[in-house]
This record gives sequence, structure tokens and C-alpha cells, in this order.
Amino acid sequence: PEISPELAHATRSDVIMATGRSDYPNQVNNVLGFPFIFRGALDVRAKRINEEMKIAAAIALKDLAKLPVPKEVCEAYGVEGLEFGREYIIPKPLDA
Repeated sequence: PEISPELAHATRSDVIMATGRSDYPNQVNNVLGFPFIFRGALDVRAKRINEEMKIAAAIALKDLAKLPVPKEVCEAYGVEGLEFGREYIIPKPLDA
């Protein structure tokens, strides 16, 4: 069960939080991994997705979150800018 970001921030001012909800920052969503992890598996003709592949995908998402966010992505989300920090630790689906 999730708690709301409002409650989390009221409880700890230094909280860094992700949620499954799209109406809050740092949405954790499997759309970030699909179809890319499958495309990689198909490209190398893997029979299964292993831990190393999942770790590589997580590292790629981490690296993507630290890159400058294109203007078009910001416009798609109706924001002036996004940059790595407490409110942006996970890329948005359109970042990819």
C-alpha cells in the first residue's frame, strides 16, 4: 500500500519518493522497460530475460534520468523543464 506524497513529505522533509501514480512525480511504470528490454532480448536471441539484463535496463534508466530532457518532452508534460533531482529520479515514459 502506498502513502500519499503529501503525507510522506509532511512526515520527512527530505523524503525522496516514487509512486505508481501518474499524477505525482517519479511514477514507477513498467512502460519504461517495455518494449525495449524485449527488443534487446530479441536482438540477441535470448531465451529468457535474466538478472543481468534487468540490471542493465535499470542502469540505462538511471543514466537516462540524468540526461538533459528534450524541450519536446517537457512540452508533452506541460512543464517548463525537468532535471535530475528529488522530483525527477525516474524518466517519464516519453523521455525514451
